[in-house]
Amino acid sequence: MITSQIRIPEDLWDKIKEISESEERSINAQIVYILKKYIEEYEKNEENK
Repeated sequence: MITSQIRIPEDLWDKIKEISESEERSINAQIVYILKKYIEEYEKNEENK
């Protein structure tokens, strides 16, 4: 696992926090989940080109 610091606009942070609470995840886990889903979708689209 890599530890890093990223800057996130406050409005985006608030939305991620709201979603993470509704899905009972930590904010960190929610960000990892979002990134994994994005990468899966990206790779799927790349295969279809």
